[in-house]
Amino acid sequence: MRLLIAALCLLPLPLRADPAIDRVLDDVVTPGFTSFVAATGALERAAQADCRASSDGLRGAWNAAMDAWLSVADLRFGPLEDDARRQIIAYWPDKSGHRTKALARLLTPGNPGLADAGLFRQQPVSVRGLYGIEAMIYDPRFNGYGPDDPGCALVRMAAADLDETARAAAEAWDTDFAATLRTAGDGANARFLDEIEARQVVFTALLASIQFDINERIGLPIGTVETPRPLRAEGRLSGRAQRNLELALAAHERLAMALAPDDALMTAEDFERVRFMAGKLDDPDFSGVETPTGRFRLEAVQTALTLLRTVANEELSAALGVTMGLNALDGD
Repeated sequence: MRLLIAALCLLPLPLRADPAIDRVLDDVVTPGFTSFVAATGALERAAQADCRASSDGLRGAWNAAMDAWLSVADLRFGPLEDDARRQIIAYWPDKSGHRTKALARLLTPGNPGLADAGLFRQQPVSVRGLYGIEAMIYDPRFNGYGPDDPGCALVRMAAADLDETARAAAEAWDTDFAATLRTAGDGANARFLDEIEARQVVFTALLASIQFDINERIGLPIGTVETPRPLRAEGRLSGRAQRNLELALAAHERLAMALAPDDALMTAEDFERVRFMAGKLDDPDFSGVETPTGRFRLEAVQTALTLLRTVANEELSAALGVTMGLNALDGD
């Protein structure tokens, strides 16, 4: 008996599940990608049914897909980074105006890139994904196409390509990366040597996503006092810059609370405050930055979000036993 007990003591102990990672996977990743794949599938079907920019069904499906994307966009590691999927799904900001030029080149009658999925995948990421479709259905420079025009073919091809990309990311999470996160510290896990490394990658992604809002979603349209830049706002064409910000904030909060639901009370309070402020902007496309009042309100949200990020960094790093990752410093 003593020999048996001694032998058992030499066996490797089973890994304890990390509740923080389990919550991230069960409360954020799985439901988020389930919704995203359902939404991109619905968008593809809507495009096949009626690809015209004026179609209420197409516009509704695109908006639903954008909503669903924002619920998983914080997961800027693993499957979304592999094969440039994140860029394909959501290439923004497009500071150099690549999208307009690339769409104009692609929208020529008989272009093989509009008829062959493989050739379409070779096109610039600026014409693919959610923002490529947004330009086609909301930008007056492109949305005047008829059902037999190249624009219609492009929307259908882009919607199918987006759905395929979303499904590939979801499958990668389901078949591989979720288990890789859960088994951090396992001797066979070469990606995460311990649970701290797994927590670190999620924590870093959260801080980077908050910084992205500060620098890009809010910072780009704010510009400077002398030169506000409302045309640089995300979702300007579709009139959903404010909605995108509100949904992004809600997604950040879900991820933060999944990581540390009981040890981030100040962070939770700050999220409630910032979401309330964002909801009161009454500025769907952020064109209000050209007025003193509109600019002041958006700057106030930016300031509050900057303070929230500082608090979240302090509270969550202490709760999780991690430090801020380097990527979180630049926001992307």
